[in-house]
Amino acid sequence: MARAAPFSFEDDLVPENISSVCIGTGRFLRAVLVPALSELGGQIVLAQTRGTSFVKYLENRPERTFEVDSVLQDGRVTTARFAVAACGSLGTAEGRAAFMQLPARLPHLRYIGLGLTEAGIVHNGVSIIDLAEFLHGCFSVNRGHAHPLSIINTDNLPFNGDAIKCHVRSCDFTQQLDQFQAFDSWLQQHVHFHNTMVDRITSHRDGAQEVPRAEPLPAKALVLEDAQSALPPQFGSLPGVIVRAEPHQLALDIAMKLRVANGLHTAMVYAMVLGGLFKTDSCITHPDILPYLEQLFERDIVHGCAELSIPRLSMTSVFSEWMARLQHPHFGLDCLFVCQNAMQKMGIRLWPSVKATLAVGEIPSDFMAFSLACILRFLTPIGEQPRLAEYPPVFVGQLDPSKSGEQGCDISRREYVPGLSVDVSVGTYEFRDGNGTVPLLLRPLGIHGGCSAVAAASIAGDVLSRLDGFNSHSTPEHKKLAAAVGSMLHRMLTGDAALSLLASLRPQQPLLLHARHFAEAVQQEVDAAEVIDMHTHLFSAEHGIPLVQFGIDAMLTYHYLVAEYLATCNETPEEFHSLPRSVQAERIWQGLFIAASPLSEHCRGVLTTLSALGLHKELAARDLNAIRKWYDGQGAETFNEKMMRLARVRYVVTSHDPFDAAETAVCLRPLPPAPRYRMALSVDKLLEGDWEAVISALDSTSLPQTLRGVMELLDRCVTALQPEFLVAATPHDFSYDDVAATTGEHLLDATISCKLPLTPQQVLDTVLLPLCHCKGLPLSLRMGTCRGINAELGLAGDGLGPAQLHSLAKLCRAQPRVKFMVTVLSRKDHHEAAVVASRFRNLHLWGCWWYCNNPSIVAETTTMRLEMLGSSFTFQASSARVHDQLIYKWIHARAQLTRLLVARYAELAASGWQVSRGDVRRDVKRLLGGAFEEFCAKKL
Repeated sequence: MARAAPFSFEDDLVPENISSVCIGTGRFLRAVLVPALSELGGQIVLAQTRGTSFVKYLENRPERTFEVDSVLQDGRVTTARFAVAACGSLGTAEGRAAFMQLPARLPHLRYIGLGLTEAGIVHNGVSIIDLAEFLHGCFSVNRGHAHPLSIINTDNLPFNGDAIKCHVRSCDFTQQLDQFQAFDSWLQQHVHFHNTMVDRITSHRDGAQEVPRAEPLPAKALVLEDAQSALPPQFGSLPGVIVRAEPHQLALDIAMKLRVANGLHTAMVYAMVLGGLFKTDSCITHPDILPYLEQLFERDIVHGCAELSIPRLSMTSVFSEWMARLQHPHFGLDCLFVCQNAMQKMGIRLWPSVKATLAVGEIPSDFMAFSLACILRFLTPIGEQPRLAEYPPVFVGQLDPSKSGEQGCDISRREYVPGLSVDVSVGTYEFRDGNGTVPLLLRPLGIHGGCSAVAAASIAGDVLSRLDGFNSHSTPEHKKLAAAVGSMLHRMLTGDAALSLLASLRPQQPLLLHARHFAEAVQQEVDAAEVIDMHTHLFSAEHGIPLVQFGIDAMLTYHYLVAEYLATCNETPEEFHSLPRSVQAERIWQGLFIAASPLSEHCRGVLTTLSALGLHKELAARDLNAIRKWYDGQGAETFNEKMMRLARVRYVVTSHDPFDAAETAVCLRPLPPAPRYRMALSVDKLLEGDWEAVISALDSTSLPQTLRGVMELLDRCVTALQPEFLVAATPHDFSYDDVAATTGEHLLDATISCKLPLTPQQVLDTVLLPLCHCKGLPLSLRMGTCRGINAELGLAGDGLGPAQLHSLAKLCRAQPRVKFMVTVLSRKDHHEAAVVASRFRNLHLWGCWWYCNNPSIVAETTTMRLEMLGSSFTFQASSARVHDQLIYKWIHARAQLTRLLVARYAELAASGWQVSRGDVRRDVKRLLGGAFEEFCAKKL
């Protein structure tokens, strides 16, 4: 790409399409704000505030794009690419001058993003002056009249929008304008400085400083206050974006983030550092840290709900998501780095929860006392202090003596920032804290022989008195807390290691739930859990059309809705199928959504999906063209990933059919595996007897028209795809006789004939079961199909029949070393299937498939399975063919599972069993995919 002049537009770029300008190019802004602005559809201009490093990076990128890596829980990385319309630097006179000319060239400018940190939000700050001058340029050309300009900053300074507005209005540039009054009035009327809260842990790709490397997008990656409704409705439907219409709502978000996410982070890192665990993800394998955080939340932090006047579920949902983020095994932070500004963090993040606990008449728990004591232990200088003369002073602390192999660090000495370092080889660390007053108060306790129980309690009280409102002399509850903190501090300074002291508090003791909290706890855990969708037909974007399906027309022409429409319309199936897909979608929209109420589950699913995508206005107007217009701005790769995030899907398993002409090549030469997509090998046509398709696939791969050829084809596909399992539908007349089971060697080289078709048992015994046994692959069976009961409907013309579960029992008995996963198509077969599953350890039940995926049948079936199988089955799979369907299938499924589990736990409680939150979390995880993974890993 040729080098572009600062902020110039190339011939193929249209200024009319640009809706956003960002002052700043930092990794965080590019990982949070730019993706959100991109999804709204407009193009973006980026301005580097100083230097030209990012400008030069972008010049060498194809199509002027930058990348953002998101690291998933399983370690796979998704890389999103975002196009930039123009980029330049404010750090050069030429670049800054060109930037200030942009308002006249951008008639549809609507959003101005800022990457200012707290240090930059100051009177006459450089970027404040840049923003003021840029806004004056917008004022001069009458921008903001058609729609207001929105200023969106990516920093967590509370009420940052108000602060930026104040500084823009009061800066020297603004005050010296001849048109100051007119400009100030324009700012008040046509520019909205949104207060924001941001949250996404972001670093950089190894070896590539310019590429953000981020955790999966949190639910509240960007929260904006929009009391004047300046933002379009779609803004609030973007993944990770929350729009608050009432001013107090953002304050609550900030308070919950500080108390829950930040508070728990603070509570754990000091104990971890003292214990030699230097990465936050070490909490995953430590037996006590995560239970400790759960105890702290339930016994102390949750009392903030009363003070903040919010329901428990509002706070517990924040807790659940944060606990999941903490347990990301591939995205740990440096604990010692997080330990900076310890007393400030105690006052902002932990002390409010202490006050809230006392306000409801409760006593702060031992776990809260421990968290405070650990901070004081960390801040206690021990040994020689050679850097006290510096300002602020640098102190030396001492790590707890380590047991063999306990240190979670692969370094001897490391300096994080000036005044913050660790030297594991000698067991010390250096730190600063404020102006040094608190470490100096604690210093006597670190002198050999200077730490008596009385001294520790007294000094702990003196230190805690620096917290706003703490007074151990006049408030008995404060005195008791100081004594508890002092006692633990004394123990840690006289021999007890921090993590050993934590273990003595028994954090793993069950957190028992009151029955009145069942609904909240279950909803929280179900909503927070990532699901494994073990049966779909969803292909990653790289596969292209027609394998990749998404969008409103794809949803409307899904075969469920086609069958429902054709059952009532006046046109024949042949006439309907001859129409372009867009016209088919219009007919279905008119027939099922306009001319009739969309009462069916399949129609309701479309509505749920559109609502979740924020298309409320379009849906209320019943405007299909407006919905299509929104979809026109969506690209397959980013849209499909968005569907996964909105549905909270950990990964999907996609069926790949080697006997489908469109998929044979993909099965033999698959594309590089995409994150969140795993594969299953579909062999439906073998068991359902579609021998024409089988022979065609063999011919296309130059293999003999025999079962040996079939076996060779499947073996190649297994090697190439590395599937999780084989999957097949069985016909309603399926039969298997374990007495007649043979190896089928004599059939391997017989020519396959459509006139003398092989039976499903012959295929199983000769090909599929030996392959499963050899490769260690489960066989997933969807039982009870009756293809083509009305063949002129095509895919929509299939029916159902009996699953022949007596044959399933014989199959499990004859093949005890092969794992079978089964679902059935007929409602009446579910009870028998559960009985069979309860008798064979090589059988796993999953989902309510196809015609059974209706709320009434799901409720009945799941209730029966819970009664018969406990949690040893997989609750649901979407069977989605269109990515959009993931949203409604899992929204509906989660709501159903929540209701069923609440009722079941209530029955357990009525029988005298006490249910803990850990019980709920474990059960939900198993039902939403954990039991599937356990079954696949089980040794037979």
